[in-house]
Amino acid sequence: MKTKQIVTRAAGVIAVVEDLFGAGNVTQADEQSGDQAAKAQARAIEGVWESTVTARDCQTQAPLFTFLSMVSYTRGGSLVLTAASDPSQRATGLGVWRHAGGRTFTSAFQFFTYAPDGTPTGRLRSSTRIRMSADGNSFQSSDTVEVSDLNGTVILQGCVTQEAIRLQ
Repeated sequence: MKTKQIVTRAAGVIAVVEDLFGAGNVTQADEQSGDQAAKAQARAIEGVWESTVTARDCQTQAPLFTFLSMVSYTRGGSLVLTAASDPSQRATGLGVWRHAGGRTFTSAFQFFTYAPDGTPTGRLRSSTRIRMSADGNSFQSSDTVEVSDLNGTVILQGCVTQEAIRLQ
């Protein structure tokens, strides 16, 4: 009896871990619904990436400043990101991504911003167009960024590019 309870609990834990991390078998609907190569290509962005982010003058494309960022693209189209900047002035970014065809993806994310004393100041929103390398281990992107106050009034618009590599 005790062995059966242990096996049942272990199976439950494994199922939860598989759900959380996207492991396990492909669903029967996926197996029956067409081109597996297209699905694999659509999921090619899934994983953790380190990117060098360069803020640019939107008119001249001249670089203004650069920082590092980490982003995790998860199965199902969600993303989580953080940047190597003062964490007291911004929250973790959350967003969505989708496959736009071929090696092209789009994403949109946002995070809340704060004054140095911790007072909320607004949010930063970004929309991104991503071009994956042929080997799937790097990408380049072009982002449009909008910073707004707590009332939603846009106070700054910007342009950003990224060079990213897959963490392996």
